[in-house]
Amino acid sequence: MVKNILILTLTGIIITGCENKKSIKTPPETSIQKNDFFPVTQYLQGQLREMDSLPITPLKITTLNGISDSVWLKKKDIRLFALPFLVPVIDSAQMHNYFSEKSFLDQTINAFTFSFDPLNQLPDSMEIKRWDIYIDPGNSKVKRIFIVKQLNKFKTPQIIQLIWKSGYYCQITTITEKNDTPPEIKQEKLIWNFND
Repeated sequence: MVKNILILTLTGIIITGCENKKSIKTPPETSIQKNDFFPVTQYLQGQLREMDSLPITPLKITTLNGISDSVWLKKKDIRLFALPFLVPVIDSAQMHNYFSEKSFLDQTINAFTFSFDPLNQLPDSMEIKRWDIYIDPGNSKVKRIFIVKQLNKFKTPQIIQLIWKSGYYCQITTITEKNDTPPEIKQEKLIWNFND
């Protein structure tokens, strides 16, 4: 009789163990797909570091009201020139809540174009209004970056546009709106590779 009770008890433990094993549910594997934005600021900083390592003296050409002037820029002044487009940081962490990404292959310029436009009305503190990245479909390298910022310095609206051609030059165009006069357009181009 003791033997039968022992067998029944062992059988109950085994059955209970099996049932418990079945009732333990493993959580389903979930993967959240989140588009990561290209880290524009990090890329531009990389381009600046690359310029630091080159034996070059970049040429800055400034055009205002149709009159151009040029000067050789010291290396230490390159970052100061690019500063308006290093702040704020353009990456997923900073911009994902404000901008959406669209992409397409633009055969007219032979580039994959990634456009980033506002999801909704941007906060007043957000100076970045939009940006585009152009990728070479042949080698998947960045060909060009275009960024638009809007500033309201001293209640005089300014639109600042950056064109960064990877490995060659960058150009900043500042459009200043003034009351009852045509906008003032200032263009500054910094060239460090003249083989374009």
